[in-house]
Amino acid sequence: MKLNGFYMVYVAGERTPTFTHASIDNAETEAKRLAKLLEKKVYILASIKSIEVNEFKIEDCRADDDLPF
Repeated sequence: MKLNGFYMVYVAGERTPTFTHASIDNAETEAKRLAKLLEKKVYILASIKSIEVNEFKIEDCRADDDLPF
């Protein structure tokens, strides 16, 4: 079963991201805002898979968007 993917925004050298974005467009808007505000390189991270430790249940959770890589 495929789950909905999500994106996170990471600012280089800063703390681990905690907020998830449902679309790459929202993540890109936030990345641009942070890059301008902090004058640092910002990365958009995409979910690939989830693993549940207790069951070792592995599910594909890639975003449906066409990724450039």
